[in-house]
Amino acid sequence: MSKRTVTVRTRRSTLGVIGVFLSVLLSAFAAGPAQAATDSPRAEDGYTMIMPPAPEGAGSPSSRVAAASPTISPSANYVHVTDGNPVDCDEGYLCPAVWDPSVGKYKVFFLYYCNRYSLSNWNGWGEVVNNQIGAAAFFYGQNGEVLDAVLPDGEDYVYNWTPVWYIRNC
Repeated sequence: MSKRTVTVRTRRSTLGVIGVFLSVLLSAFAAGPAQAATDSPRAEDGYTMIMPPAPEGAGSPSSRVAAASPTISPSANYVHVTDGNPVDCDEGYLCPAVWDPSVGKYKVFFLYYCNRYSLSNWNGWGEVVNNQIGAAAFFYGQNGEVLDAVLPDGEDYVYNWTPVWYIRNC
């Protein structure tokens, strides 16, 4: 598995987009929090994500007793998917998937409208696909610093959501 890290400045100018593109090209072989997931088939107008194995120890009912479900604000459509099963990320969407310990499944959000989304209870590893048309997605830390960016390449990346507090999908 190759790993890719994309770090960008918060400037939203043409030079910023070019910089992101160049950073991705230059860091194709660098280690980082995002890494390409196994090849998944493409849906007709989107991308089919295959959920990774459940986190270790996540299958026990006792792990769900006081667990809080991951949420996003403003709200967005989502589905719950068991590990190893597919879910389609349609063209035009950013699709982050995070483990939901309250139900023992992955929770996949479908972010379409341009917004800065606040994340709650997003912990551990999941996946993300940026299947938008020409819009990079930016991940921010607690203090608003840019942690990462994912270009709209329609690839499936394994991602550690623990340090991410906000997502901007445009």
